[in-house]
Amino acid sequence: MNDARETVLRSLRRTRQIRRFTDEPVAETDLQAILEVCRWTGSSMNTQQWRFIVIRDAGVRRRIAELSRYARHVGGAPVAIAIEMLGEDAETDAYDEARVAERILIAAGAMELGAGIGWAEAPEWPEIRELLGVRPPAFVRTIVSIGHPTDEARRKRTGPGTGRRPLEEFVRER
Repeated sequence: MNDARETVLRSLRRTRQIRRFTDEPVAETDLQAILEVCRWTGSSMNTQQWRFIVIRDAGVRRRIAELSRYARHVGGAPVAIAIEMLGEDAETDAYDEARVAERILIAAGAMELGAGIGWAEAPEWPEIRELLGVRPPAFVRTIVSIGHPTDEARRKRTGPGTGRRPLEEFVRER
């Protein structure tokens, strides 16, 4: 296998959630590179029905962490990106939102940063809308925290080859 192909595949296999960060700020060039990845991520019929809100304000990140149990890590990150969906098609929104969130994780990992996908439940959306200046029907469900991982966050949790089930357990052919 050529080096470039193996590098990409290895990166995809090793992408994981990071939820604990140091206080070191994310370089503006790194943040802009991640936002360029967002811009170039594919979307359903190339509609690009999203906006990205860079959350630099620590108070706003802490409030999101208080509001949403699935986004607690946002409060400890030096920066976060909220994915604003326009709210016109729930099925397409979910598909496109997930694609770009995963791309943010991959891009952060490529730059030796960490990222964690946070999620707000529908009852939390009105307050998050207000915090971020989003007008209905648009909403923010996904907030991705980004930063430099702590040493503990970088540590592997499982031994080599033990973190995933064998392919035979969930792949079949017909």
